[in-house]
Amino acid sequence: MTRLRRTIRLVAVGWLVFLLEPLSSAGLGFPSFVVLFGVTVCLGGIAPTLARQPGEVRWPGLVAWLAYPLAAGSLLLLFLGSQSPANPLFRLRFHLSRPSLDGLARAALARTPTQTPGWVGLFPVRRVSVFPPEVRLVSEMCGVVDECGFLYLPEPAPSRRPKTRLGHLGGPWYHLYAVF
Repeated sequence: MTRLRRTIRLVAVGWLVFLLEPLSSAGLGFPSFVVLFGVTVCLGGIAPTLARQPGEVRWPGLVAWLAYPLAAGSLLLLFLGSQSPANPLFRLRFHLSRPSLDGLARAALARTPTQTPGWVGLFPVRRVSVFPPEVRLVSEMCGVVDECGFLYLPEPAPSRRPKTRLGHLGGPWYHLYAVF
């Protein structure tokens, strides 16, 4: 039983580390959300009971009891909150990726031939669209059929845009939520 406990602990910690990527992404699609949420809830029910030794309370068990509800709640909040740009994990990932994103946006505006990259900084980019003076970088699916990513716009964004929600990230960058 000790080997099983260690394996479950390793899987549980590995899953929480794995969740850092979707929790810090530009968006979370519905199919991904269902799988991530389901696995997190299942592991959240199994891991704490196997981490606890009968008759004693140990800190790994307490961490498991706290970490999984927090992770499941964060996934739910991220999905229902329309991938808010206020997410601190997303902001950190964006700031670490900003030099690469700036370079791609400048190259796209200069009409330098750019191949649609797989990754720009720490974000996958599926499509780059240029409508001077703006550059749209579609990163991921959001919700059921919507798309999320980034909008580079050196001038102030209009207050209203049809089928688009923007969240200012800093400088000329906005979080893009494009409703299909």
